[in-house]
Amino acid sequence: MKNLFVEFIPARVVTGKETYVSYYVVDPTTDTLKRLRVRCNHVKGRRERLKYATALCSEINRKLFSGWNPLTGTEPSEKRSRKLLAAAQEFCSTHSRNLRPDSQRSYRSKLKQFSEWCVRRGVGSWLCSRFTGQLASEFLTQYDNDGKRSAYSYNDMLRFVKSLFTGFISAGLAKTNPFESFKPRKRETKHRTVIPKQDRKRILDYFLRRNMPEYIAPIRLCFRYLIRPKEILMLKIGDIDFDRGLLRVPPEVSKNHDERIIAVGYDVMKYFNTLRHLPTDQYIFSADFKPGGRLYTTKNLFSVWHKMREDLLMPSTYHFYSLKDTGITEMLESGMPSKFVRDLAGHKSLAMTERYMHAADAKKILSSNTVRF
Repeated sequence: MKNLFVEFIPARVVTGKETYVSYYVVDPTTDTLKRLRVRCNHVKGRRERLKYATALCSEINRKLFSGWNPLTGTEPSEKRSRKLLAAAQEFCSTHSRNLRPDSQRSYRSKLKQFSEWCVRRGVGSWLCSRFTGQLASEFLTQYDNDGKRSAYSYNDMLRFVKSLFTGFISAGLAKTNPFESFKPRKRETKHRTVIPKQDRKRILDYFLRRNMPEYIAPIRLCFRYLIRPKEILMLKIGDIDFDRGLLRVPPEVSKNHDERIIAVGYDVMKYFNTLRHLPTDQYIFSADFKPGGRLYTTKNLFSVWHKMREDLLMPSTYHFYSLKDTGITEMLESGMPSKFVRDLAGHKSLAMTERYMHAADAKKILSSNTVRF
């Protein structure tokens, strides 16, 4: 029978025909307590043998209470005696400090899901080194089954737990990574298409009729200036240079952590100028896409887009992110240098930019783009 909470049973001296020290530790291969014995009959003389066994018993107990387990190779030390969830909390607290706000939220969310599973499974108070590949398989299977996770979500969680135990190994809390053998799932092909001009006009008219300039601004930022949806929602009033008509995408907001300075056109600046009087630490697009102190998620942005798409009976392949695809494609078709498009889009390489090219437009793009670098 598995014992989910007791990590060892202290040593005791057993006397009789044979004198030995008996104690129990967890066997990681079966996740059960296994009895170990250290015989003392090699010591001559009953009194000396008992004295030796008593001293040995005290030493074994000292090591057991320090986190020692001879079956796992875990050595007695303050570090190695750290409990799983306490170590996970510390690791995430340390490694999330330099992440973007949305990445920090994602980190905390994954830690919460992992922690809650460990508590339900009864392993939260275990030593880090006791978390086995079997437990890793159980966790990933249940995570995958809960809500029928997409390949993206599954792979994201797998990266998190792998990095968590890699951190444990570096800190001396574990010797192996129980998630190392698990492979990412193959991601589904993205089904999104560029949005033709006539449909873009219908989309613009839709939001104009509803008097939603706050939502039109993110649409233009994504289409004209190739700013990603997450980046858009993290922009603050202080990132706008009202006098020079510039918008700064700070490193802590940018996906690739590179700062971008973008010259913004009249129609977007016209809306931005209505925000001059607001505190610089407010988000430009918060509740109802108006300025505020709360960081909105892309779910809020996309839900309005999906409602518009349904109302206008537009294809499901028109995603909000299609605006960026469309902007990149039309810039390349117009002859704009790939290098400029790459820098505006915040891509690390030209290969990333060229990946957005649609096969049907390839010849047109090549014939139009005569600038060489």
